[in-house]
Amino acid sequence: MNSRRQIIFLTTSFIIIAILTGAKLALSYYSTEKATQTTLAKQYIAIANTIAKGLDTDTYEKFLETKQEDSNFENINKYLERNRKRINALYVYTLLLDNSDVAKVMAAATPEDTGSFTIGLPCTVPPKQVQQAKEGRVYYTDIIKDASHGVYLSVGVPLYNDSGKQLGVLAIDIDASKLESISEEVINSNKVIFTIDILFAIILLLVFFTLRKWHKNSVKQELHESEFVYMSEMSKVMSSIKSSRHDLMNHFQVLHGLLTLKKYDRAADYLKELAAESRALELSLRINNPVVLILFQSKWELAQSKNIELHFDTEPEEYSRIESMDLVKILSNLLDNAIEATEAYSGERARKILVTAKTEGSQYVFTVYNPAVLTSKQQKCLFHKDGYTSKENPDALRGHGLMIIRRTVNKYHGEIQFKYENEVVSIQITL
Repeated sequence: MNSRRQIIFLTTSFIIIAILTGAKLALSYYSTEKATQTTLAKQYIAIANTIAKGLDTDTYEKFLETKQEDSNFENINKYLERNRKRINALYVYTLLLDNSDVAKVMAAATPEDTGSFTIGLPCTVPPKQVQQAKEGRVYYTDIIKDASHGVYLSVGVPLYNDSGKQLGVLAIDIDASKLESISEEVINSNKVIFTIDILFAIILLLVFFTLRKWHKNSVKQELHESEFVYMSEMSKVMSSIKSSRHDLMNHFQVLHGLLTLKKYDRAADYLKELAAESRALELSLRINNPVVLILFQSKWELAQSKNIELHFDTEPEEYSRIESMDLVKILSNLLDNAIEATEAYSGERARKILVTAKTEGSQYVFTVYNPAVLTSKQQKCLFHKDGYTSKENPDALRGHGLMIIRRTVNKYHGEIQFKYENEVVSIQITL
């Protein structure tokens, strides 16, 4: 199921990347084409202004009065033809504006292979640009595709006489068949950039997927460790309860026997001893974190059941900067190791464990002291080798516990200090 979801996720992501990349290519093509058109149009508008200023407006006005192919017409056409060849344009011509939305061609310089035209021939300039010309503004069209004139771009500027009267428009048609190839050349020149963009997007996707998987595994590992600690502690609590129940039954039997024998004073002394023993932990323990308090109590019960003295030297601290589950992971594994080592210890030292929990500045310092006999190899490998245990019959859970301690301490950028001297092990955790 997870594999199927991953495939769907990757497929969907690649489709989205393909769509976005395609949209970017289309937008780049369109914007490049538009930018090329605008640049070309502005260039030819400047040229058209120069031609308009050089036109003999007196001769042109005389031609407009007759609208005949006379000498005035010939002189205007010759001037337009010279400029057409100079700028290598398709057409250079003048337009007459009237009350309609259609401009009329009055004089025109055309290529040699183009047939003659009639004076007053309707022009293909769109109505929008015709209106701009009537308002005395320059204009340029989008690419026009015409069956007889081909693919071209048209620009126009107002044509005025010396007194400032608008006589019409001087227009230029430019071959636009190469504009598309220019846009394609720009796109081709940017293929490397587009390829890098695609690879970058794919890399981002893979990084996101990897981080997501790493986070998922990290959370899973945290959950596994929490479950391990929880199950381990529950198992120890149940064992402690069974042991306490067994001890309690023994105490009841002793009391029953003393009462049956009517040794009431001895029974009272026995009850006092039981009460003093039950208060031993309460008198030695001072801590404000309820989770750690319960943990210490359960470990104290476990140690008592194994005839091990467990003493606590603590401060009234809540340890709020550390997550409670992380504290349990560290302290429970430390105490379990100490209890197991002390239980297996057969030397001359007392079977006693000391736990200190102090605050030094902004740091928490936890230290566990217990008797043990370790070889040089065991001292070297402890806390430095995953799954390592000093027990003769290795228990994978204990080695796993040491690994959990190390990983949890690293999570808070803490330190682990291990010392072994005169058959006493001390492990100090600074967080």
